[in-house]
Amino acid sequence: MTRDRRLLAALLSLVAAAMALVVQAAIVNRYIYAAVMGNWTGFPNPPASGPDKYCLDYCVADLPFAAGWIGIGTFLLGLLLVAHAWWKPRA
Repeated sequence: MTRDRRLLAALLSLVAAAMALVVQAAIVNRYIYAAVMGNWTGFPNPPASGPDKYCLDYCVADLPFAAGWIGIGTFLLGLLLVAHAWWKPRA
């Protein structure tokens, strides 16, 4: 009896999802810290700041969420592979 390689692919996909979501958690941590401190220099498209510039509306940088989407996608791929291996086992 050999092991199903789909389960290995699912395990690797779930590990990749966990790593991507840890990276996204670190990005969100930096984002919250920047919001509290008002220092948006580490993010793309920072809001206007300085003595001659001001912001009257939504004065935050955009939250980069690429790692989050990668984590969500690889997690769903891993679940799909596990479900496929469960419902259609190889004989």
